[in-house]
Amino acid sequence: MHKCQAIILKCMDFRLLEELDRFVAERDLVHNWDDVSWAGAGWELVHGKRAVRKFILKQIALSRDLHKAEVVIIFHHSDCGAYKSAYNFASEEAGKRFQLEDMKKAEEIIRERFPEMEVKKIWGQLLDPEGRKVEFSEVD
Repeated sequence: MHKCQAIILKCMDFRLLEELDRFVAERDLVHNWDDVSWAGAGWELVHGKRAVRKFILKQIALSRDLHKAEVVIIFHHSDCGAYKSAYNFASEEAGKRFQLEDMKKAEEIIRERFPEMEVKKIWGQLLDPEGRKVEFSEVD
């Protein structure tokens, strides 16, 4: 049986890959997580069509059932093109607040469907436009 500890529901943005590797290593998750990614991470779960939401929840269920994952990590980040193209935020802070609200909504959707799973929300603040340095923080 294959087992992993977590599912990381994340944005597909290539700029974050190296720093995400660091995040994973610092949390002892190397080779210990399933990757579920697309543009905007939780956006599709919260605002997407019903069929898309169903597909995402199926990926979480498969990870839980096949790999015994116990934790879902919702990972969003600053300077997200999916959010920037969908909304015209007045400021970077307004965009962050909106994403944090979406992360809470995504957490509620996941907890409703998978009450036995732990859900964590991680914000990645890009410290440069290329994503060479990202500051990670867990959010409520």
